[in-house]
Amino acid sequence: MLLHAPLTQSTRYYLHRARAYLGFALDRYRNPDAANFYSAISTSANAPNAHIDALPDHKLIYVSVPKSASTSIKMLLSHLIGRHPSPDQVHRRSISGLASPFEIGPARFHRLVTDPATLRFTFVRNPYDRLVSAWADKFQGRPLQPGNAFIDQYLALRPLVDPTLPGEGLDELDFADFIIYAAETAACRIDAHWQVQDDIVTMPGLAYDLIGRVETFAHDIVPVLDHIGADTALRQNARIPLRTSTHVSWQDYYTPDLARRVRRAYERDFDRFGYRFALFS
Repeated sequence: MLLHAPLTQSTRYYLHRARAYLGFALDRYRNPDAANFYSAISTSANAPNAHIDALPDHKLIYVSVPKSASTSIKMLLSHLIGRHPSPDQVHRRSISGLASPFEIGPARFHRLVTDPATLRFTFVRNPYDRLVSAWADKFQGRPLQPGNAFIDQYLALRPLVDPTLPGEGLDELDFADFIIYAAETAACRIDAHWQVQDDIVTMPGLAYDLIGRVETFAHDIVPVLDHIGADTALRQNARIPLRTSTHVSWQDYYTPDLARRVRRAYERDFDRFGYRFALFS
């Protein structure tokens, strides 16, 4: 009876992964140029298999930046290929159906990256606003007790980052202390939710056709919708931001000192993506 039982979505995913390993091995011999390109992008410390969603049939490459509308965009792309995950599930490839470079194979990925018809895009966010969102989502209201991945990481790194930061047993990490922690680890590739965005999106051999902004999401997502031939329903859903963290206006969290600290730590994001440095009273 088990031999005739229908395959679950997870089983299909792991079978697909097994085929991907075989295809990857074959590509190393059949397509050395593609294999070398894949090796170069994979050893750049950018974790392409974590951040790239590749849709060969739609000539589309999306590089996701956490806390920069990534859930909304992944939901859009997952719906495009006929999947309907919840916002909490969409970051699991076995449910979303969105493939990584490894899963489609070096040769196919290389063709997709270098194809003039491919739309290569990402979205970024004002560093000030992104950090408020990261804190509200991962630390606000959470006691500094072991058992949560983000809290465990913080407690382990605290002695190296700044021993004067709040330790285990306190109610929560407040925003000002989070900024100290985030600014000191922003360029260390410790956690993508507050990692410098320029580090995430800069990958060798990958040039962007579109770098959108969360602040102008409804406008900047239109070229993506046009490229995939989105219908009315998909266009309407794409204009609804998902998974917004609960917090007040981000400007209310900053003092001039915190703003300067963020400006120093995320200088490349401010400069490359054209965000303005501001002082807050």
